Amino acid sequence: MKILVNATPLLAPWTGIGQYIHNLFTAMHRLDAVDLHMAYGMKVVKGYIQAPSAGPTHSPWLRQLALKALPNPRATKRLVEELMFRYQTRHGLRGAIYHEPNYLPMKFDGPLVLTVCDMSCFDHPETHPKERVHLMEQGMPSAIERADHILVISQDAKLSLQRWFGVPDEKITVTYLAANPSFQPIEQAALVNPLAGLGLIPKGYVLTVGTLEPRKNLTTLFTAYAKLPKPLRQRFPLVVAGMKGWKYDDLMGEAQALVSDGELRFLGYVDDAQMPALYAGATAFCYPSRYEGFGLPALEAMAAGVPVLTSNATSLPEVVGEAGLMVDPDDVGSMSDSLALLLEDSQMAERMGQLGHARARTFSWDRCAQETLDVYRQVARARGL
Repeated sequence: MKILVNATPLLAPWTGIGQYIHNLFTAMHRLDAVDLHMAYGMKVVKGYIQAPSAGPTHSPWLRQLALKALPNPRATKRLVEELMFRYQTRHGLRGAIYHEPNYLPMKFDGPLVLTVCDMSCFDHPETHPKERVHLMEQGMPSAIERADHILVISQDAKLSLQRWFGVPDEKITVTYLAANPSFQPIEQAALVNPLAGLGLIPKGYVLTVGTLEPRKNLTTLFTAYAKLPKPLRQRFPLVVAGMKGWKYDDLMGEAQALVSDGELRFLGYVDDAQMPALYAGATAFCYPSRYEGFGLPALEAMAAGVPVLTSNATSLPEVVGEAGLMVDPDDVGSMSDSLALLLEDSQMAERMGQLGHARARTFSWDRCAQETLDVYRQVARARGL
């Protein structure tokens, strides 16, 4: 089978969708079962080749300037990407199945497999910029109708998709994600040098990871963390790794007191090569997100053997199960108490870390790739390819 994948998200700093594309098609490449073509902006590459850089492809200040200068930056970006995609895929891809991993498909004359990671723009539009919500409201109905088959990454995401669009069961397949094999427990001695470059020491901080935006619920985490005794905050500063997102300035306003006391540190974007050490060196990992299609950072922390505190919302119970502590994302007191428990009870934290590590091993990118391949074959049979 000939498979065409829109790999454009790999050209920007990797968010969850970039990680999904990279890990899925690395595993798919190992299966050696399809004729794979990856569309990277201005070129189409045969086989899976990682994009030129997993890090930022432009300076942050230039991006912010562009966003302010353009009247409808997301719509403009979408138009440019669609024109490039149509130009680069106009020859040599007849009979290909087009896999769009990022919600809204480009124009292509062929069968479509669509990945829908979550429905947050519909379930919680207040947590997104209005222009993004408008694009999704405009584009998703036709994308759902056009798709031959839809992949989702959790049962919760499937149910949400069905609530909004009434998609029948036979048109949806759940393919769980997994942590990259690079996420694993690491001896403390081996963490000293990698963490020193980030100004950290092994087992000397609490970690949270993700794009800094409202649905990640960081303001509640900051409030809960601030309720910890000051000696505990001094010993275990809260470290935030992630790119600036929507309403970042509002988030910073909530955090100034903790930042001034050295108890809260923002690392910004952290290169993928540094992430395994950053996870493994944490005393505890907090992920109080209000809404997740899957919640990959929680699974990555579990794979690294780090005890996890997360919310009991949307897909996170599917991922964490009994291997982490879960609280209501709005319950500041329970969040603070649970975090204190992980930091003060070392035996309990070690036990939770072991449980999390064992559970993370039950998720597999090879299985995700095989299940995705099965969908491709199903679509090919239905279309007579």
